[in-house]
Amino acid sequence: MTNAKSLYRSILRVHRRLPQEMRFVGDQYVRAEFRSHRKVTDKQFLTPFFAQWSSYLTLLRKQTGAGSPAQSQENHIGKHLDPELVERLGDDKAEQLLELHQASTGANREEGSAATAKPSATSAPPPRRV
Repeated sequence: MTNAKSLYRSILRVHRRLPQEMRFVGDQYVRAEFRSHRKVTDKQFLTPFFAQWSSYLTLLRKQTGAGSPAQSQENHIGKHLDPELVERLGDDKAEQLLELHQASTGANREEGSAATAKPSATSAPPPRRV
């Protein structure tokens, strides 16, 4: 439990270095994810959940320079998702990713692609593991 709480707090701390809009969306997403996994005890679900969030924290620290000033060499936050991974997402996860993308970019669902289309490879936190 202590490790989960530490990871959660570390992610929220690194989010302080994000632009305000990204921090707002990111904080909401992290809170919802950790809250939804609060009572999960099956290591089959928890191991990849914590591995993905740890990877996200490491990447964000590198991109925001939270580890050290010399680390902040990239001009963008996040990373592009592997198109194969996006194609393997279930419809509910693809919809969630699309909604997250729209919230973070301000894109409107009616503009561009159809609501049921899977999102293209885009920057986003790790997909929700349930």
